[in-house]
Amino acid sequence: MCGIAGLWAPRMDRHERIAHVTAMVERLRHRGPSGLAVWDGDEITLGIARLAIVARHSPASVLENETGSLRAVVNGEVYNHVAIVRELAARGHDLGTTLDTAVIPHLYEERGARFPMALDGMFAVALWDADARRLTLARDRAGEKPLFHARTAEGFAFASEPGALQALPWISRDPSPAALARYLAHGFIAGEDCAFAALRQLPPGHVLEVDAQAARATRYWRPWDVPSTRATPRAARGAIAAGDAALVALESAVASRVPGEVPFGIFLSGGIDSGLVATLAARVLGRAFPTFSMRIAHRGYDESALARAVATSIGAEHHELVMDAAAGAEALDAFAAEMDQPLGDPSVLPTWALARLASAHVPVVLTGEGGDELFAGYPTYLGHRHAAIAQRIPRAAATAAVALARRFRPKHHHVTIAHLIERFLATRDLPPFERHLAWFGTARPDEATALLAPSLRASLDADAPLAHVMAFERALAAAGLTRAGVPPPLVAYQLLDFELYLSGDLLTKVDRCTMAHGVESRAPFLRPALIEYALALDERDTLRGRQGKWALRRAAAGLLPPEVLARRKQGFSPPFSAWARGPLRGAVAATLAPERIARAGVLDPIAAGRVLDDHLACRTDRGRTLWTLVSLQLWAERWVLGGTPGTWAGSLARSANGAGIAAGSTDAPQPAPQPAPSEVVPAG
Repeated sequence: MCGIAGLWAPRMDRHERIAHVTAMVERLRHRGPSGLAVWDGDEITLGIARLAIVARHSPASVLENETGSLRAVVNGEVYNHVAIVRELAARGHDLGTTLDTAVIPHLYEERGARFPMALDGMFAVALWDADARRLTLARDRAGEKPLFHARTAEGFAFASEPGALQALPWISRDPSPAALARYLAHGFIAGEDCAFAALRQLPPGHVLEVDAQAARATRYWRPWDVPSTRATPRAARGAIAAGDAALVALESAVASRVPGEVPFGIFLSGGIDSGLVATLAARVLGRAFPTFSMRIAHRGYDESALARAVATSIGAEHHELVMDAAAGAEALDAFAAEMDQPLGDPSVLPTWALARLASAHVPVVLTGEGGDELFAGYPTYLGHRHAAIAQRIPRAAATAAVALARRFRPKHHHVTIAHLIERFLATRDLPPFERHLAWFGTARPDEATALLAPSLRASLDADAPLAHVMAFERALAAAGLTRAGVPPPLVAYQLLDFELYLSGDLLTKVDRCTMAHGVESRAPFLRPALIEYALALDERDTLRGRQGKWALRRAAAGLLPPEVLARRKQGFSPPFSAWARGPLRGAVAATLAPERIARAGVLDPIAAGRVLDDHLACRTDRGRTLWTLVSLQLWAERWVLGGTPGTWAGSLARSANGAGIAAGSTDAPQPAPQPAPSEVVPAG
């Protein structure tokens, strides 16, 4: 795992070019603390900061083919490199190293820009072809590893993180109005969007070929091609039950991700996905390894007992971290306020803290990312199945039901029946994919635009917040997966989440949090063969009755404790809604103060104030939207203004002295035992 950067600038003095790339790589040291390497050609400079996992004693280096005509830097892992080495050797290639990513320049010689199709791995690649004078960038299918780029008069630059590209003095820090409008609607930045107007992100599953004349992006893999070309999945499986087939596919995927040269651990959330990864990894390894989980110190959010049950069942060395509002404020001060792109997901706070804990024990962690999207684990999928019911309810009755749900919903949890009823009925008139965005996102399209500062929203058209969804809808229609006037199939919503939410939110969050501590994360569910198996499943094998993940639950039967299998989908998130009304009330209000918002120039003070007031007055739950605004405001202060945001820990102390929690507030965190920041819970 690494951070990579480079600059193609033929007219620039080589010493200046090397200095710029070195500066970018230095900003990526947290991604690659094992060593740095910079290589310069006649017109291009490539750099890498390496985290040594495979061939860990090899120094950081820029990869090359036998003749030196191809040079490459790679962030990621190639899990099937042994098979590729055999294939390349049969064709006369001599790699001369055991480094897994060393296969890439040789594979490019054989396959050209289609080389990513041969890779089972997570990767962001930059490859320079000196003979063709062409730079090729590539990113893995799901988007586990990031890659950003910019083309200006000075040259073409790329890096693993936007903050590294900001080391180049000619890269503007102006925000992108369209990207931020979509961020405010979704709660994350996806596709080719970047918060900075001068930068673009290479989307997952894409190759970008850059030469002196142009830059051409092509998509080498599309997730919707899998279900659109399937024949009869049930017949193809023959007599093998869906659960048995899912278990075989996942067990193989986990085995491919267990590292052979370094220790590893598992992030345990208390759910089926991470529980299965841990259980199957224990089968593969045959000995104990560490597991890491979070105890959320708030009623309705804590699943640590379920994680402990899984750890005990496999004899793991279990580590548990407690997060309350104070720990959340610390995580925000230490990391979230420094993020070079805003992320509207408050679970970044416990994820960052958990990654810090894991870094004291292992250099690699396995996670359960991808299981919900691939096997239909979100409650929204069931909601779409019954959306027609909401449309048949008289408008007056629906309005009354929403009012009752808002009045009586419990405030200790963000996923309750009352919350689901409110969202279900309040979106009854929306088109299917826009309805999905309303359920999953943070702000309606018109509100997302209104939340931007007037100077930014002036350049936007009305469709800007929905651009991702509209492009996705067109792609599914072209693939024959949707038809006008017919409700989309379940797999369409799974594909939407895979395309946007998984890469833009979940994988971004895990990558940034683990890399901040020099830890590599691996997601077995995202093995290409497992992705294609899951997306080709019949709908009855994913959502049966009111139960999602049907095939995965069958696979887990007998492997996981019964209480884990019976657990309702919750999500790995802190109680930010309650914190914002309670111990962090002062910090949230200070961050979104009108004068502070006006100074940063990215948000609209009046629109943001309405969201804050509605939430604090308990008129509606806007916790997720509030976090989205807080993250964006802190990003603007740090990266657009170039200042240093105020500390949340100090605001928390002031709130604890009476400024933040209203007397008798039902949203104040519930008392919870407070062990040391990390404690080892014996398994067994």
